[in-house]
Amino acid sequence: MAQEAAEAKINALSAELKLLRRGLGIQAKTLPALVGERLREVCGVGEDDNPGTVRAKVVETLRRLIEVLPDSQRSTARIVLGFGTGASERYTQRLELLGSGADRNVRTMQRRADDVIYLLAEAAYGAPAPYGGFSGVSQDGPWHTSKLAVRLTLTGVAEAEVFETRRVVSHVAGLAEVEHAISLARPASTASTAGQPELSGLGIDVVAGGEVHSVRMVSSSRVAFTLRPPQPLDAGDEHEFFFRIRVAELPSPFYCCTPEFPCESFDLNVRFDRAKPPVRVWRIDGEFSKDAQDPLTARKPLFLDNAGEVRTGFHDLRPARSYGVGWQPVAP
Repeated sequence: MAQEAAEAKINALSAELKLLRRGLGIQAKTLPALVGERLREVCGVGEDDNPGTVRAKVVETLRRLIEVLPDSQRSTARIVLGFGTGASERYTQRLELLGSGADRNVRTMQRRADDVIYLLAEAAYGAPAPYGGFSGVSQDGPWHTSKLAVRLTLTGVAEAEVFETRRVVSHVAGLAEVEHAISLARPASTASTAGQPELSGLGIDVVAGGEVHSVRMVSSSRVAFTLRPPQPLDAGDEHEFFFRIRVAELPSPFYCCTPEFPCESFDLNVRFDRAKPPVRVWRIDGEFSKDAQDPLTARKPLFLDNAGEVRTGFHDLRPARSYGVGWQPVAP
């Protein structure tokens, strides 16, 4: 299963590289728009990178990966992708350069081009990325998250809802439970007779993918619970959970993912009450959890769209660091 998952990633990246090599290859004006999801991860491309930055990251990463190839493959890779070729030479013209002597069969040249693309994709998942991009996930821990998507809705008078889709990949055989936690900040009802937060205003429901149990507060701002898939997962198996979290009282003004194990990607959408939009919104990117609530730290601002929403995304989340969105509510 693990081998099949790795092969699927390599094939997906190969398909994206084949799209990129078309036309003028890396010299195409449209290159930034052609960069697919896997290639963005490999090159460390952020959602806020401008086209020039996207191009620079992709070109530099591909240049580095070509150098990893055997000597006999490097020249082929450069020609296929458009390195050092004429500014107006399209893919079919560059393909002809791969022919040598009498060996100019189109199918042979195409096969050589496909082979080198696959080798580049294979190298991408075994070499360190120059911009901190994805280059394979550590196998430490029983599982990791390959994709996380969260929709946080704050449009009610006091209530908040979180809709989370999480895809996990098992590293072990017989994985029957996935321990999970979220940083939803401190609910307004945080006091109990024992001095610990109460869970009476919190509801967690699995919509699809299994069941949830053992919900507990592990700190004043962190809720932990256990997700149980319908059947145990083998090593390399992927499984997706979709669940909803309801908070009876508006939480403190931030939402973060602070993973215990690696997370490949995290997409966050926050919808605010259009009648009471926040004064400002900012991005929390890889901070220590104790710093995530600090509203004075200098951070990149985010801006609401016409629907009262903000969107942001993260790649290669490091364990024990916080990623998300913070905001300053309008004064009462």
